[in-house]
Amino acid sequence: MTYAFTHRGVRRSDEENTLLAFQRAVELGVTHLESDVHASADGTVYLFHDETLDRITDATGKFGERTDEELAQVTAGGEPLCTLDELLDAVPQARIVNLDVKDEQVIGPLAELIERRGAHQQIALASFSSARSHAVSHLLSAPIRRSPGQREIILIWLCAHLFGWVPQRLVKGFWAVQVPFKQAWLPVATRRFTKAVQRAGAQVHVWVINDEPTMKLLVDQNVDAIMSDDAELLMKVLGS
Repeated sequence: MTYAFTHRGVRRSDEENTLLAFQRAVELGVTHLESDVHASADGTVYLFHDETLDRITDATGKFGERTDEELAQVTAGGEPLCTLDELLDAVPQARIVNLDVKDEQVIGPLAELIERRGAHQQIALASFSSARSHAVSHLLSAPIRRSPGQREIILIWLCAHLFGWVPQRLVKGFWAVQVPFKQAWLPVATRRFTKAVQRAGAQVHVWVINDEPTMKLLVDQNVDAIMSDDAELLMKVLGS
């Protein structure tokens, strides 16, 4: 049974990773949310993707150099920026909040938040670098869901496609392997890959899929989850 992740929420323009964007997704029935996290200069964990404010907000400069007071004046698509605490308070029905740990600055604050809220079962950690997600989990008092980084995924992919199986040790400690459908011209989330990873004991999550034919192909392939910018279309496909 394939389930849905909303990728940075449902946005109409630049309000990605805002509370409004995630509330729209929850209203559609999405229970699994995907976001990115950075920390402010004050150590507050925010849902934000980029290193700088330039692309989607009405401000400029490095995110991590701004205080909470300064960030309170910044908007993305006309919406205020959202802290992780605000999201968890506003949508307690979210079963999983999958967080991409974007840099070292957010590691300590994120671990502190998870401990303070006892959110070990609700939050999952991802990163292009497994070292960052591992650093967060190392600071926690209880296990947390994690997915491997880029280096590990390459090895998993090679085993799956060359041998048709993945050693369990490669996915040990990871709940899911989160991959793109393709990397440039190279197919990644193939049927062979999916079966091999699942046999090894991990889920397969595929990002970021915004067209109906590929969604249906992945559902037929029995991937565990699909991440999409178009949550409405994805929920329609999964419900059909």
